[in-house]
Amino acid sequence: MKKAIFRDLFIFVLALIVAVQFWENNLLLTFLILSIYGIREYFWSEKGDNIVFVSGVIIGCSAEFIGTYLGVWTYAEAFFFNIPLWLPFAWGLVSVIIIRVSRPFVGE
Repeated sequence: MKKAIFRDLFIFVLALIVAVQFWENNLLLTFLILSIYGIREYFWSEKGDNIVFVSGVIIGCSAEFIGTYLGVWTYAEAFFFNIPLWLPFAWGLVSVIIIRVSRPFVGE
């Protein structure tokens, strides 16, 4: 269990590093984020991961769309609906990681 937590935290750090390094290239960063999620799912998939991923994409995008539409924040490399193309997938990946890392601490 501890191994899984550290693995998912490593995946989070990797995704963060990739985002910081490639934020100016929407297509490359989208491919990299989706690849990180795909590799994680291929090797360490758990029941419900894809549902959590899609939920994270939908909920995260909704917040991003509202925030950018109202002018609360902006993105330098916006691609569609005033957000970067990779951002919804990052929301999905981080949603899965949050659920998996927190699960042992809530008794599941």
